[in-house]
Parts: sequence; structure tokens; C-alpha cells
Amino acid sequence: MMPDTARLMAEKIRSIVPLKDLAKKEINLTGGEASQNPHIVEIYKIFRTLSGNVRLHTNLDISSEKSKRWERLVEITRLRGRIDITLYPTVWESRQQPLLRKIIQLQNGLIVNLIYESLADLLRQINILIDFFSDQDEKKFIPILELLDLFRDRLKTTIETNPQCREDDFLNGMGDLENYVSCPGGFIFAVNAIPSFYVSPEGIRDMTSLPFPKDIYKVECTAVRGVIEIMTVLQTGEMTPCCDVGNLKCKPKFGNLLADSPETILQKFGESQKLMASGASKNIENMKTDKAGEWVEEGIPPFCV
Repeated sequence: MMPDTARLMAEKIRSIVPLKDLAKKEINLTGGEASQNPHIVEIYKIFRTLSGNVRLHTNLDISSEKSKRWERLVEITRLRGRIDITLYPTVWESRQQPLLRKIIQLQNGLIVNLIYESLADLLRQINILIDFFSDQDEKKFIPILELLDLFRDRLKTTIETNPQCREDDFLNGMGDLENYVSCPGGFIFAVNAIPSFYVSPEGIRDMTSLPFPKDIYKVECTAVRGVIEIMTVLQTGEMTPCCDVGNLKCKPKFGNLLADSPETILQKFGESQKLMASGASKNIENMKTDKAGEWVEEGIPPFCV
């Protein structure tokens, strides 16, 4: 994306009340690796005019502090942006860990995504985070360790007593455990445990996740119910109220932020919402009649309800 494209998007967002209100809550610069874009700092500044909460998600797979990518991330934190990461164990020690030490000193919060293929894999990643925060000298991170320790203890109990558990068993084992915590001084930490999926060469995701192969992983779409809580905008301007950066292949589109007028976009909001509601209803029926996984004519993914 170029800054001129970002400006056009920002102006259009200002003219469409639902998008303007949504942007005020949060804008997340993600998809691909945003830090590789040499214009990302300028793009951040443009979207910062829409929201006081602009975040950039990164894999933090960066070789050193001399990297241009790292310099861009530092500049965004200086401009009061937030950097969040996905933990990758294969590059944790060599690349992510040294730079994450810097990030938690540069900003007052952090979200870490853990994408896991099994419960044992999730436990390994939780232990990585526990070791990391245990090495920090500051007492302000003690609440994070308490949260992660509780997460680890409950997860270990589930693994030891029911290693091949279903997803409901896993969730019951976690109980009422929150995924975020506030620390002294205002630092807010959150951890998201996200099951991974097999994706076909055509980009179609399986109905079940790798950790829980016996359970259909349903995605409850708020847009189906007429509420837009998230909007993914691709660099082409196409919009979809999708919770997975457009990767779920949901066909109903909510207009093009670059090409369509505000009136056309609002019209497409209504038309696509009706399509999605119809498709979700058929998906639910298919799950009841052993047809789970079949794509319906509305084009909403078969696991979205």
C-alpha cells in the first residue's frame, strides 16, 4: 500500500458513519508483514487521524536492531502506536526474544498470538512466555506471570488427564480464566490461543482444527446478525466483515472502499448481510444433516454461523 491509497481510504471512512465509528475503536495494520512496507510509518500517521488506537501486527522475524523493519516499528511506538506479535518458536530465541525485550520497554501493552497444532504445542509456547517474563527484572510483570502460570497449570491438568480431549473439554478445563491482565503502571497484556487448521492448496480451510479433529470449529459471525464488529479492508479496497483477515474466502463483499461511493457501500452492507444470514442458516442445517462442509450458493464459508 502507498500513502496516497491510505489517504483515499481514510477520507472514505470518514464519510461512512458505521466505518468511522468502527475505526475509532481500533485500526489494525496487518496482513502479510506490514513492517516490510517502507511507507508504513506514513501510513500509520494517516490512519492515526481516524483513531487513537492504531496497532501493527508483526511476526518480529527481524535479524537485528539495524534493520529498517525494526526502525519502522520503533518509530511507530514513538508515535504512540502499538506493536503486537505472533509467537513463532522456530525463530523465538534468535530473533523474536531479543526484540520483544525492547518492545515491552517502548510501549505500555502487548498482545501475543499463540497458534498451536496440539495441546502439547500450546504448552510449549506458554512455557516460552513464562521463561521470557521471568527473566524481566521489573515487578510490574508479576501479574502476567500469575496469569500464564494459571494457564499452564490448567492446561497441564487437561493434558495429563485427557490428552485426546474434545474442544469443550479443553474449554471447561480453562474455566473462567481471562486472557488478559493489567499490570502496575498501566501495562496491559493479552494472550490469544488460536488453533491451527489444514488449508488446501486452493486456500480452503478444513472444518476442524488440528488440535481438535473431532469437532467442527464454528465461527460465529456478528455480521450475520446485523452487527459489524470488524471490517477487513484489503489493499484493493475490497471490504469483508471477516474475522480472519479475509482468509476464510467469504464471498459476500461489503463494497470497495476505493471505488464505491458511500451510498453504494451502505447499500452493499445491507445486501451482503442478508446473503450472509441466509448462508449461515443453511450451514446450520447442513451440520444437522451430515452435510457439513458443503459450500452454499451464498458463498459464506461452511463453518460460519
